[in-house]
Amino acid sequence: MISNDPKNICIVDDDADFVEFLGQYLGVRGLLSAGFANAEALLKSDKLSSFDFYILDLGLPGIDGIDLITLIRGQTSAGILVISGRMGADAFNSALTAGADMFINKPVRFDQVYNAIASVCRRTSLKSTASSPWQLDGRRSQFISPSGSVVDLTPVELKILSSLCDDINKPMSRQALADAAGIIQNIDDRNLDSAIFRLRRKIEKDTNQPSPLKTVHGLGYQISEPVKVVDNRNRG
Repeated sequence: MISNDPKNICIVDDDADFVEFLGQYLGVRGLLSAGFANAEALLKSDKLSSFDFYILDLGLPGIDGIDLITLIRGQTSAGILVISGRMGADAFNSALTAGADMFINKPVRFDQVYNAIASVCRRTSLKSTASSPWQLDGRRSQFISPSGSVVDLTPVELKILSSLCDDINKPMSRQALADAAGIIQNIDDRNLDSAIFRLRRKIEKDTNQPSPLKTVHGLGYQISEPVKVVDNRNRG
């Protein structure tokens, strides 16, 4: 049985047989699922943010998988597993930067899919239920989780978090955040996105908790949880 069991799984793939047979397999394992042939069908269903877990292909017709991940991540922190035949580091990095939790290349066995869902759910179930917020200590260049785990920040990472913490109720545009952090953007915003990706993974690795950094589709980034700024004098 999967820890923090997802009650309702969304599968988006234009391979109808894959969607059908994976859904049947997950049903045998006690998990409910709904299948969609493309992103547009999911959006038209008005159920974009109503699922507990998402399984997506990248090579979708119309709105592609990367854009769909961004749309989902802008509305929910549910687990996202990418299963795709699109190979290469670019596909992998783009999916994780957009907000996916795990990437598996096709062909894939259904038991691998189930185990991947379990792995992602174990990670998300570790999210602290403590009442204390995250803390940002600018003087020590540290980001501290509610459970007390410490993330040592680089100067750029500190500037990113400090800027986002100025008003956690509002998203910050990519360009404004890049300017505040001293990041020189290239034509497709990948310099900032790569920095955010590395920071997210660093936070998750050092705290064993999901990162509170949230992608807001069409706008930029935002902090999704309360943060107490302990000492922010050294923003630089």
